Amino acid sequence: MKKLSSLLFLLIIQNVFSQFFTASGNPDQYVPVVFRPTTPDGGNRTFFISRPNIHEDIMWSAHGVVAITGIGNGWGSNGNSLSVNNFTYGTESGNGTAIISFLGRVVCAQANNDIVVYLRGGLKYYYVNATLISDTGSHQDQAGQNLSTVSINDPLYNLPKGSYFGTFDINAQTSNFASIENGNVGIGTSKPQYKLEVNGKSSFEDNMRVNAKLEAKEIKVTLTPTADFVFAEDYDLPKLEDVEKHIKEKKHLPEIASAKKMEKEGVNVGEFQIKLLQKIEELTLYTIEQNKQLKIQKEEIELLKKHMNSNNQKNR
Repeated sequence: MKKLSSLLFLLIIQNVFSQFFTASGNPDQYVPVVFRPTTPDGGNRTFFISRPNIHEDIMWSAHGVVAITGIGNGWGSNGNSLSVNNFTYGTESGNGTAIISFLGRVVCAQANNDIVVYLRGGLKYYYVNATLISDTGSHQDQAGQNLSTVSINDPLYNLPKGSYFGTFDINAQTSNFASIENGNVGIGTSKPQYKLEVNGKSSFEDNMRVNAKLEAKEIKVTLTPTADFVFAEDYDLPKLEDVEKHIKEKKHLPEIASAKKMEKEGVNVGEFQIKLLQKIEELTLYTIEQNKQLKIQKEEIELLKKHMNSNNQKNR
């Protein structure tokens, strides 16, 4: 009962102290709006921005709520970080058109602890736990940060429903971590297309190794270049004699790490697959060349047989 009373009290306080404003610009734009979520004594707190009705101001315009916890850069304090829970939904110009969140992007201010939130322009917003500092369609501060209004079709904007974490900037392309409404999880990307998508390179030296079994129906590794350079006219195909010598001395294929090294340092799956493909393509070239030699030898044998048969007939 005590918890219920506390919750009701919090809801009443939020309703009493929530404020509203109409963002500058128009619904075809995302505009930078500056909020200061600090308390009077200098602390930081989570603040909320919402639109309770999808038809408010403009039919089918975005609605929902976003919770933002953030600390600005504060003149290089390195304490900047962002956590965003985005539950917003809307459409571009009517039911059935492109989905447009009212939240476009969230950026830490560089000169202080303010948070710059890109909101869809021309719409009415309610906010609580923050002070509205600026809504002019642009943001410039003493640290040199310069942000301006953009189109809603800009690929860096329009965050999908989900939860995000970042250090300075959370946009529609990149964030340190993202978990969106369809269940996809992204590391280094804000719009993961798979159940787990990692955008970035990790190494054994600077990352924790997890001793676990991974089971998946499909894993897609995107890596360039591939191994098709083997088929280029100027590719220097190793001589088989040199390959044989390397194997006898090193006990593993050229350009492939030894078993001992793999056990110690692990294997980069993408790079290893390319190396294996390279060796398969080299083996294919060896096989093609051997096939040519076999054809020549077969033709020579046939000619030799004919010559021998001819001589045998003459000697009879």
